[in-house]
Amino acid sequence: MNRKMKSVGMWLLLGSLSTGMAYADLSKNESEIDIVQQSGICQGIVKDATGESVIGASVVVKGTTNGTITDIDGNFSLPNVQKGDIIEISFVGYLTETIKWNGKPINIILKEDTQTLEEVIVVGYGVKQKRSTMTTSISKMDNKVLENAAMSNAAQALQGSVSGLRVINTSGSPGSAPSIILRGGAGIESASQPLVVVDGVIRSMSDINPSDIESIQVLKDAASTAIYGARANSGVILVQTKKGKEGSAQVSYKFKGGMNFARKGYDYMSAADYIKYGRMGYTYSKGNDISGLDNMRGYGAVYGQNNPEQFSIRYLEGNEDLLEKGWQTMVDPVTGKDIIFKDYGTTLRDEVYKDPAFTQDHFLSFTGGNERGTYSSSLGYYSEDGTVKGTQYRRFSGTLNGNYKIFPFLNIKGGLNFSTSEAPELYYDDPADLFERMQSIEPTWNPFFEDGSPNYGYGKRDGNPLYWLDKLTNKNNTRRTTMNIGFDLEILKDKLFLRENSSLYYSDYTKETFNKEYRDYWNVNTVRSASFKYDRTIQHQHSLQLEYIDTFADKHNFSAMAGGEFFENQTMQYQGSGDGAAFDDIPTLNASGTANMRAYSYREGYRIASGFARVTYDYNRKYLFTAVARYDGISKLSDNRWGFFPGVSAGWNLHEEEFYKNSKLVDIVSTVKPRISYGINGNVNGIGTYDVYGTYGQWSGTNKYNGYSGILNTSIINSSLRWEKSKSFEVGLDLGFLNNRFNLILDYYNRTTSDLLTNVNLPSYTGFDSFKTNLGTLRNSGFEVEGNLNLITNRKGFNWDFSFNASYVRNKIIKLPYNGNENNRQGGSQVWDPEQGKVVWVGGYQEGQTMGDMYAYQQIKVLRDQNEVQQLAGDYKDLVAGLYGPNVSEADKKKYGLTKPIEEGDVLWADLNGDNIIDELDRVKVGNIYPKWTGGFSTTLSYKNVSLYGRFDFAVGHTILNMVSMRSLGQSVGFKNIISDGLESWTEENRDTNIPKLYYDDSSNKKNFYRSTTGGDITSSNNRSSLLYEKGDYLALRELTLSWKLPSKWISKVHMTNASIYVTGQNLFYITGYSGTSPEAPLVYPGVDTGRYPTPRTVLMGINVSF
Repeated sequence: MNRKMKSVGMWLLLGSLSTGMAYADLSKNESEIDIVQQSGICQGIVKDATGESVIGASVVVKGTTNGTITDIDGNFSLPNVQKGDIIEISFVGYLTETIKWNGKPINIILKEDTQTLEEVIVVGYGVKQKRSTMTTSISKMDNKVLENAAMSNAAQALQGSVSGLRVINTSGSPGSAPSIILRGGAGIESASQPLVVVDGVIRSMSDINPSDIESIQVLKDAASTAIYGARANSGVILVQTKKGKEGSAQVSYKFKGGMNFARKGYDYMSAADYIKYGRMGYTYSKGNDISGLDNMRGYGAVYGQNNPEQFSIRYLEGNEDLLEKGWQTMVDPVTGKDIIFKDYGTTLRDEVYKDPAFTQDHFLSFTGGNERGTYSSSLGYYSEDGTVKGTQYRRFSGTLNGNYKIFPFLNIKGGLNFSTSEAPELYYDDPADLFERMQSIEPTWNPFFEDGSPNYGYGKRDGNPLYWLDKLTNKNNTRRTTMNIGFDLEILKDKLFLRENSSLYYSDYTKETFNKEYRDYWNVNTVRSASFKYDRTIQHQHSLQLEYIDTFADKHNFSAMAGGEFFENQTMQYQGSGDGAAFDDIPTLNASGTANMRAYSYREGYRIASGFARVTYDYNRKYLFTAVARYDGISKLSDNRWGFFPGVSAGWNLHEEEFYKNSKLVDIVSTVKPRISYGINGNVNGIGTYDVYGTYGQWSGTNKYNGYSGILNTSIINSSLRWEKSKSFEVGLDLGFLNNRFNLILDYYNRTTSDLLTNVNLPSYTGFDSFKTNLGTLRNSGFEVEGNLNLITNRKGFNWDFSFNASYVRNKIIKLPYNGNENNRQGGSQVWDPEQGKVVWVGGYQEGQTMGDMYAYQQIKVLRDQNEVQQLAGDYKDLVAGLYGPNVSEADKKKYGLTKPIEEGDVLWADLNGDNIIDELDRVKVGNIYPKWTGGFSTTLSYKNVSLYGRFDFAVGHTILNMVSMRSLGQSVGFKNIISDGLESWTEENRDTNIPKLYYDDSSNKKNFYRSTTGGDITSSNNRSSLLYEKGDYLALRELTLSWKLPSKWISKVHMTNASIYVTGQNLFYITGYSGTSPEAPLVYPGVDTGRYPTPRTVLMGINVSF
């Protein structure tokens, strides 16, 4: 039994709380003397089966209001009890015990109520159901995930915690939200995220304090999600926050504090190696252009001489005095001259990172209640500094909710949830600017001027971030408020209920930017641009439900619920900008000049009206049936506004059959429940608020009509658009072994999404680029498994629990809009298929094909010397880079436009069709951007009051194009530093290697890395060298917590009911073969790692106390 269930709060407030205790309501006609003569004081102690005292157990004279609760030691003393009275003892999670009092002290042993302790799942609209009678696929996250870790976004807790849910950290910046995709998503052009419902309110999980969360359930199959209809196509995440509980009063405080340690990514070359490989690479590409070489940034000796404030590199001649200032020397591999330089190494990186950074999390809560009402309130403050200076997240949150029984049949409930947060953004236009370009800053560049001030450098992408953080300022704020009120009316005792819930959700976001006067290498900028942005969302929901619950003939359990809902969302945006402030002191728009003042505002809204119903039936807990349905109408659609979304499911508790109970198998397999379900969901996330009505825009050209800007159509009226529909079929099996010590949940699903929203390109003469249609069909199928294993149980000794989950998903495009191409192909390209012996279309979107495949040029080896060039590539004509082998004729060089020779140190590419021509037909499949298997596992080892908890997650099967490595080794900028892997590249001294010769700007030379894409293209996941595609498989340790629960006999002296201290490590390591900072599948540019804000390692200390 969880000791947290014991609350000493009731004991502390014996005199003021009526929960679990009352006092005899004496008739004024009774004689006080008679009572003294006929009654006495009933005393005793209440313990559980392990001998532990039960704190706060209710002890009542049956049939009266005379009662009390047990104290910190499980003792009780109940006055005014007569011999022969029946004493009733109860506590949450235990079977109620009764005993006739004979005038002597009594000792009570409470037994656990296994039916009460059975897992309870929220299935939607406040309805709860026990796992044993469920027929659908719903997963409940283990609450241990939320107990100790510090999280800026509660959605991070889902990573590896729920089968079928792919949660990816897109950024390690504080406050950033992860991407969440259920069962591979349900779209071709984009996969929408699951619908999030928090206490019945549709909103995001951002800014919800994880400590306020009671439970998280994920509805996965259509039979469970159909109750949410139009918006549930991608699954539903139900979040329940903590509420007050009858019979307990408690004040709790949690603190977590610790440090975040940066993952800094690649090691880069020293200045000496950088100069060597940079100057050689330039010479490989440009030939003997010494003047151009010496005027290159970073490794150009003359450029450094002419720009002494920026670069510390010279020829030694005439600069010998610098040797006394710690400068180093080397022999130039190109000219043979002596070069003198200073190596700033990781100076800039060390300044940019805040390592370690600090995190603190405070949470204070108050809960209490009695038989008439309950309450719960909390205050939270979370502060996390990013491991990159200038990034941080601050959140203040508060909740207040409660309910009160006005009458025994009428309960009123209400709540308030508020948060305000700040998360300043970096000034970079793209994360790659910081995590690739800045990381590779030239090691001969001085990040600071002689006076110690940060060097502005060559702009915000190539200067010291400490300078630009001060000059390019921004701040933002997000406020979210949820208010809800409702009632529960009991029309028929324990059978018929009417429930109403209304909520208002308000959020706003403000962002202000101001560029102070700044300068870079070339200019001083005095524009002083300022901007202001304000977004506001107001959303209200109203639902009414009628629910009937009954049991007939003790075996037929029936429930029915019908209801309606109205939902409205209104958003508004305002933006303003201006230039020309006179000074840096006032960052707001009122200080800007009026000449360039610009303003913009916009508003939109939509409504949904719905009716829904659910029916459940089971016969004696054996044969189970559930049906749900929803009818939605949405203003985003016109001709097809209404949609019907049903779902049905059934199950069979085989283990409840008498023949099974009497078999020997029951001792091994204690639970067997096969399940089957089918349902339909809808989706309109790909449709804009006014898409079906045609959208309009303002003419932005210079030619105006009578001085006025005109209005023009920007999209075609499209009134025939309709819902996307997912039809999902699922079979499942719930198994329990050895009296349910080991439990498995297995699911196979097949989901076909039809009427997918896809764009069809239009001819230019129409005046429009594309037209949205409902002509796509996608199929996702997969397998999921969840397991919970109670390996060792010894309440007074060693305990070991283990849980795991895993899921496999595969997608296939079934149908696309007709366009005349084979398989109605959209995009894609041709390759030679050696198995079929013909050219085939791959990539893009094609009927019968999967999504996310990656194709690249296959590197066979690096050509060791000229002999290998002659033998292996003598007849090669590389049309990708315009290269020719030594045997290629002048006529063919001219015919194919070949301008450069294939040389030693270049790559030998696979010629798949054997025609001695390297072109796009010679590409091979190198992987897929999506993981095939995802999941996680956790374990808890405990001995008495000490426990160790570990949580891991994994992903297998995805491939990552390492763009950071490619741009560095390929010297895309031409003068940036090179990752240390480049030390293994081909040189005359290192001929046996798999890394080719490093050229200045490989993308415009031999294309040993870039192949058929340009240097500036960082978004494409295809057509590079196969060397750059790495497996992203990983196993991550998300949390490791060692905790100690202080003994009750210690903490009771200071009136505590619970106290624990712990140390936690988060995101401590990845086990992976990927060489970048994070092996998690990149999503900004799918499959392409351009440089990401890595998730930091975190170490925390925490304390949790309750009174």
